[in-house]
Amino acid sequence: MNVNRDANGFVVLDRHACLELLALHRVAALAITDHALPLVLPALYTLRGEDVLVGAASSGILGRRMPDSIVSMCVHDLDDDLLNGWTVTVTGLAEVVTSLADLAAVAELRRWGSAEAPQVVVRVSTEHISGRLISTSPSS
Repeated sequence: MNVNRDANGFVVLDRHACLELLALHRVAALAITDHALPLVLPALYTLRGEDVLVGAASSGILGRRMPDSIVSMCVHDLDDDLLNGWTVTVTGLAEVVTSLADLAAVAELRRWGSAEAPQVVVRVSTEHISGRLISTSPSS
């Protein structure tokens, strides 16, 4: 079997594998810009189809900066020795969700902070998705 590897020797994951791995977790490192500077914060997410839905307090930094901006998120799972695992990155436009069906899908999404605080939910397309399998095993 021909395995596609990047310049570091990591296995390049296809779209399907990336989406399957994203579905395993609920916390991402989300990169936004704040006054033209990059800022990376933890964010809770869920998948709806092939889109990522992210919720945040409307008054918080993510709630104020995410909507209608380009964001990037990274989810990974690595062993304690950092020798084996995977990483998936998604970059896309964060569009405010107004669909009742989509909002219902994030209703069970855990929230940090006050449960009463107004929340904004954004959809990030996975059009730009990439992933890597990190392994010290030569057969991977």
